[in-house]
Amino acid sequence: MKLSAMPVIIMGMLVTNIAHAQNIQPGQYDYAVTTEMMGMKIPINFKQCVTQKDVDSNQAYVNQKGSDGCTPPVVKRDGSSIAIKYTCSNPKMTGEGKGVVSADSFTIHMNVIQHDMGNSLIKTQVTGKRVGAC
Repeated sequence: MKLSAMPVIIMGMLVTNIAHAQNIQPGQYDYAVTTEMMGMKIPINFKQCVTQKDVDSNQAYVNQKGSDGCTPPVVKRDGSSIAIKYTCSNPKMTGEGKGVVSADSFTIHMNVIQHDMGNSLIKTQVTGKRVGAC
């Protein structure tokens, strides 16, 4: 797998999990993802529309490119705090993260172990901010 594809897969998993937070509002969101691995920082920025249906079906904030081979994430909420765990089979990796979610923004810090690459640690920070209606 190319290194540039890994942050997209990780982002897909992270963003899927945020949907479980019931206070997230539908709308247009700006995303900023920074992934650190093997001494490199890889930034990814994109915009995405999140509908009420996406929120209701727990598909809000899913990276539209998806995350094939990944199990549904385990998400726990305590007020504005969120904790996430997931695993993927291709590439083989496990991830855990914690963050803060509000009605119009979120920040999540993830640690992902990439098992296919000698159990290397990948650190990812995902932030999203609602910028208006879709």
